[in-house]
Amino acid sequence: MASLRTGRTLPLAILLALSLGACVGAGESSSGRASALATTVSRAIACKAGSPQRSTLDRFLAAEKARGADDRQIAAARAAYVGVSEAEMVNQGVRPQACTAGERTALRERMGRIRAGNFDAL
Repeated sequence: MASLRTGRTLPLAILLALSLGACVGAGESSSGRASALATTVSRAIACKAGSPQRSTLDRFLAAEKARGADDRQIAAARAAYVGVSEAEMVNQGVRPQACTAGERTALRERMGRIRAGNFDAL
C-alpha cells in the first residue's frame, strides 16, 4: 500500500519541485540569486559542463553578505539553494533533459565565472 501512495505522490512532488525555482526565483533577492546559482550548477553537472567547488555555496553567501544581505536573507538563500538543487537533481533523474552543444558551451563559461567567485551575472 505504501508503494501505491508513493507512486501517486511522486508526480505531485515533481510538479512542486518544478515550480520551486519559479517561486523562489526571479529577482535580485538573495533567494532568487541562490535559486539561479543552484539551477546553473545543477544544469552544468547534468550537461557535464563543469562542477562547483566545495566552497561555492559558502563563497556565494559571503558575497551576498557583502552585498548587504542580513542573516535572515542569508538563511533564506541557503534554503533556496539546497531546495532548488535537490529539486533539480530529482527532475533530472526522473526526466533527463539533453544538452545542446551551445548550452554546454554557455554553461562552461558561466561555471568558470562561478568557480572564480564572480556571482554578479546570476
